Amino acid sequence: MRIAAFTGGHSFDRDAFTELLDSLPGDVSWHEHPDADLGPDDLARFDVSLHYDMPGTLPTPADPPEAVRAAVAAAPTSGHGYVVLHHAIASWANWDEWAEFVGGRYLYRPGIVRGVDCPDSGYRHAVPQTITVTDRAHPITLGIPDSFDLVDETYLCQVFEDDVTPLLRTDAEMTDGVHWSTALAMAGRRDEREGWSHRPGSQLVGWTKTNGRSRLAYLQPGDKSPTLADPVYRRLVAGALRWAART
Repeated sequence: MRIAAFTGGHSFDRDAFTELLDSLPGDVSWHEHPDADLGPDDLARFDVSLHYDMPGTLPTPADPPEAVRAAVAAAPTSGHGYVVLHHAIASWANWDEWAEFVGGRYLYRPGIVRGVDCPDSGYRHAVPQTITVTDRAHPITLGIPDSFDLVDETYLCQVFEDDVTPLLRTDAEMTDGVHWSTALAMAGRRDEREGWSHRPGSQLVGWTKTNGRSRLAYLQPGDKSPTLADPVYRRLVAGALRWAART
């Protein structure tokens, strides 16, 4: 299995991520923004893309380059697979096609999602949680315990549950009473929620989505080294890559 891994645009534990990549069942080529804009012809050399990047963020949310747009547009026909981890759901906050491709949207500031005015999304670090497998028959969850515990960041964001196949749910509280406002954090007021409100969010933290011939899996956990080193999490990532790559 030939894996193209993408990072950049968001801080992360490089040693822990390197060890995760070393544990994967395949040959990994690591690409880091701003030098990671691979188009359809470039991705044809790989079976699957692994996204742990968030390039379209600061100082203001940016639009994706043409090569990235072309790659996503070509995936339903080419069949190129995608595995999206944690903050990569928020890679391109202004790009509707990325949200529809992944199956959810994280907003840095209030915006319109599918024609509806929505507040900025929320985050909460280091949340003790039990994650339950909702689809025991899926190839990604084979060999995974029925439930497992993690301490990881949660997101209060838009999840298009009607358009995805659920894999994992958390028991963590998904309300604005425990999460922090991303817009306030971007304004220099980190870990605050004054004046911010958000309706209760989805507890879905793992899903798959098929876009034409392209398979995609999203795993919301993955914030810090304990999760990246967790053997159950590593099996999930490996299974997601195999499934998305059709290997």
